[in-house]
Amino acid sequence: MHRSLGSTILAFAIGLATVAGAAPPSKKAPSPPSRSIGAPNKGRLENGVHVEASPYVRILGTYANSDVRYGTRELVDAIERAAREVHRRYPDARLGVGQLSKKGGGDIERHHSHESGRDADLAFYLIDGLGRPVELDSFHAIRESGAAVGDPSVRFDDGRNWMLIAALATDPHAHVTHIFVATHLRTRLLAYGAKIGAAPLVRQRVADLLMQPRHALPHDDHFHVRVACPANSPECIEMPVLVQARRARTTTKPPKASASSDPVDVAKTAPTPPPPRKVTRARATGRIRPEPIPLATSAADDAPPYP
Repeated sequence: MHRSLGSTILAFAIGLATVAGAAPPSKKAPSPPSRSIGAPNKGRLENGVHVEASPYVRILGTYANSDVRYGTRELVDAIERAAREVHRRYPDARLGVGQLSKKGGGDIERHHSHESGRDADLAFYLIDGLGRPVELDSFHAIRESGAAVGDPSVRFDDGRNWMLIAALATDPHAHVTHIFVATHLRTRLLAYGAKIGAAPLVRQRVADLLMQPRHALPHDDHFHVRVACPANSPECIEMPVLVQARRARTTTKPPKASASSDPVDVAKTAPTPPPPRKVTRARATGRIRPEPIPLATSAADDAPPYP
């Protein structure tokens, strides 16, 4: 009798709590998927994912205030997974992140690409003479010897940088298509991979991805990583849009100079060459130069024309 009464009271209390509104907590609505629209050098980004600082990711001080750190979900997750993998092997390692894309994509000063959320600039892992990590606020160029330009006590860390590139190259969820870097650093990384006995397939994959860009100065102060168009982005264009030379079109020829012609008037009627379309970053140091115009048209020269 007493057991039955207790069960009834318990059931009544549960029912009362339910009536009072003690419903299970609702799940947070999933964020809309990110979408890359257009080409890396002529595009935009929708619902970009923001790169956040963490125990294994740091934001370079030079770019901390600009907040150009949005990318597709595929790109951002690949960066975080790779940085986490390096941190797991080297607990003192933190990957320096520069610029990705603006929140809505589009043109960025001193960049020719980074417009559609598929590009990211990543700092090299650097160490001092004792093998301790060196964290700088900006990108620093590296010589063929492995020493930083201007400070030979700071060096390119072969181990951490190889692990980063190998993790990006073999990421199971994001398809990395290019990692732009200077040829002498590509050679250095591949030599290190062979030295430690990395799997031949991994070394081949890394060799396929690492490349010094044409039509731009060598990337000797950072890695430029690019991922493929996401599956949910039908308007994404895989390769950069080639910029064709703009020729001055005129139907009349300038008058020929003669003994009686005024040289000033002749100069006014002569056609002037078109200005360069835009400027591109020579390095992450901020130097700029006129945008190069691709000259080659063969299939072998179509990939990749620009970083």
